[in-house]
Amino acid sequence: MMAHDHVNVAVDGSATKGVGPVPARQLEDGSWLLLHSPLYALQLAAGDTIRIVDNETGTFDVLAHGGNVVVQFYLSEQEWKDPQATARAASAITPGVVACGGRLEGQTRGLIVYTIPLEAGFSAIEAMFAEAVHAFPGAQWQYTNVYDARTGEPLRWWE
Repeated sequence: MMAHDHVNVAVDGSATKGVGPVPARQLEDGSWLLLHSPLYALQLAAGDTIRIVDNETGTFDVLAHGGNVVVQFYLSEQEWKDPQATARAASAITPGVVACGGRLEGQTRGLIVYTIPLEAGFSAIEAMFAEAVHAFPGAQWQYTNVYDARTGEPLRWWE
């Protein structure tokens, strides 16, 4: 097994908002297999294979989807002010994510990111995060690789 590295990707899928590192393994053809889902970059999930279009800007093309969806869970501004709130929310949400085959990818103050296999089903994922929003009033969540960042239309890569 080859050691992993990091690939720098545009944080919003374009060249306008900077780049962020994502653990990945470079494949023989120069493409990258993402080993984890990014915290901030949109349109990507662990298991996806991408090609970097421009190393400086981090723009990329998704060559193949790995069958995972990514959910960003944002705490309310009030909760964000509490330095322990993110850990409490992660402790409450993560067992349900793990039960459907997912994993906690990372967290930063006020933000928690999960990778969940598509097989868990959109209905189950949406119910789980609706419950989380109920438990943490004012929180919001979003898929990062299900809808087009510009148009809001479903990407339909799972069909």
